[in-house]
Amino acid sequence: MNTPNYSLLLQSLWIPPTTPIPENSSSNHHSPEPTEITEFLGEELLWQQTIPATEPNLKTILKDLPKQLIKALQSLGITQLYSHQIKALQAIRTGKSFILTSPTASGKTLITYPGIIEGCINQEHRALAFYGLRALALDQFHKISQLLSTIPPKYRPVLAMITGDVKSDEREQILASEPHILGVTPELIHFQLKQVWKSPNWANFYQQLRYILIDEAHTLSGSYGANMAWLIRRIKLAVDHYGGDSQKLQFIFLSATCGNPKQLALKISGLKPTKLNPKPLIWIRKSGAASPPRQVIVTQPSYNLTADTARIIQFLLNQNKSGIAFCNSRRSVREVTELLKSNQVTAFYSGITAERRAEVVNQLQSGIIKWIIATEALEAGIDLPELECCVLRGWPGSKMAYQQRSGRAGRSQPGLTVLLPNAFNPIDCYVAEHPEMLVSGEAEEVFFNDEYPIFAAKHLMCAAAETGIPTNKIKHYFGAAAFDVAKLLLAQGHLHKGRNGLWAKGYPHKDVNFRGGLSQTTIKLVDAISGEELEEISEDIAYREVHPQAIYKRQNAKGQMLTYQCISLDLNSKRGHRGRVAGLYRYNPAPSEPDLRLTTHPAQASHKLLIVPECIC
Repeated sequence: MNTPNYSLLLQSLWIPPTTPIPENSSSNHHSPEPTEITEFLGEELLWQQTIPATEPNLKTILKDLPKQLIKALQSLGITQLYSHQIKALQAIRTGKSFILTSPTASGKTLITYPGIIEGCINQEHRALAFYGLRALALDQFHKISQLLSTIPPKYRPVLAMITGDVKSDEREQILASEPHILGVTPELIHFQLKQVWKSPNWANFYQQLRYILIDEAHTLSGSYGANMAWLIRRIKLAVDHYGGDSQKLQFIFLSATCGNPKQLALKISGLKPTKLNPKPLIWIRKSGAASPPRQVIVTQPSYNLTADTARIIQFLLNQNKSGIAFCNSRRSVREVTELLKSNQVTAFYSGITAERRAEVVNQLQSGIIKWIIATEALEAGIDLPELECCVLRGWPGSKMAYQQRSGRAGRSQPGLTVLLPNAFNPIDCYVAEHPEMLVSGEAEEVFFNDEYPIFAAKHLMCAAAETGIPTNKIKHYFGAAAFDVAKLLLAQGHLHKGRNGLWAKGYPHKDVNFRGGLSQTTIKLVDAISGEELEEISEDIAYREVHPQAIYKRQNAKGQMLTYQCISLDLNSKRGHRGRVAGLYRYNPAPSEPDLRLTTHPAQASHKLLIVPECIC
């Protein structure tokens, strides 16, 4: 008895049959290809709504700004500002802290930097700008550089960017240029505070620090938010320690999606109302920016999520539409990219090299690339006005994340957002039953517990190792709850009491897992033959994806999806600057493996692709 062909059995169950083409038919008799996304989706279309465009509320640029700054704005074609930009500029000039919650693509970069640049030109102030993602930091660096490049060198503030991609010896060279505006990631400052005492450049920067900008503030939830709040307290201590005045610090928070913005900003900054200053922080909420119309579509929950996502992207690509597709995992990014098999489509996720990230953005701006398949690594703040469409492979987990992802496309022209719910995820199915939630109501509120004793203990140890903590200033800098924690650390011998206050030995910074992941260790993926560094991933991802004998796929610069096999995972390597490594060996799949191709028209399908339903994980 012959064994049943189980693959064909599943294919018959999961893939709907195509309508046979009569033998005497010809290609000229095929039904015309659909040109509209709603027509293409047909019965798969569950819900749609068009968000109308909004008109701008423009105001004249303040005439008492420095002439060099006014000319710089005019050289970029900016002769007016949106109403919310004027309010933010006035707040900076009058010494007020604020949080701005205007929508995506409302000119938030232009809101903050004219006022900061004015303070740098006139009073030699310094600004520390926090960006949670390296891609976001590079995007903002490019924008600010454009503005500053139009200011005469004599008056031009120095701009610098330091992220994890910058080697430690290069950081001192950057600081030697005495930057007025310094863009960083929170983790970098967390570790760098330990080195300030032996770096006059860092000490001078903190002495003159006036502005602290925190972009994408809505991401500061859970342990990330708590650690950020404690980092700000340590920065205040460092500012005072090196001769500055933390009471004069101005905090600037930016977020397009947050349900409790003012509460969040006050908690991170530590600002509290006083008799002299009953409103230490203001909330600018009403946007004066123009926005193009946007069509929002929700499909029927999908049982073949990867194939359906790729099919919609292929249709839009055929219509010469550019866009970005978001997947909820790195694996899904690779699967969708591999299905499309197009050199106009590229994958983007955390782990790809800094050079590759910059190359992707450049190729997109030049039109070489039309679509990006991305994880949440491109969710926040990146300005890509070239993109028209956004496709979401599954619900991203929150309305906050949905709004951020949807806002990456349709920023300068009519936009399209398509959400494909996962039929095997009950939350996705709930969104499919209530699609109106996408265009109404507020985003979720952001919460974290900064008084949790573990956070207090770790950051008190860091502060004591950095500058020391004046005994009579513990409550002033860190709050009442920190006093009891400090007493326990002192009793246990972890903190030590000296003539100038509390101090600590060693390097306690390594005990702080800033974003709450399983590990802060990164693993470099290295081609075992050429020695080329391919990507860099976290240790917990490495255990799943590059264990010995694991098959790993990545896209090269030509858009080809290459297959590797991991031959070793070295977690103890100390060789030079290479750090811990995983050796990968490239191989070509066996010819017997099926060639998977994608079709957007069932009648023209030469190969079928079977996607096994995904589990909820």
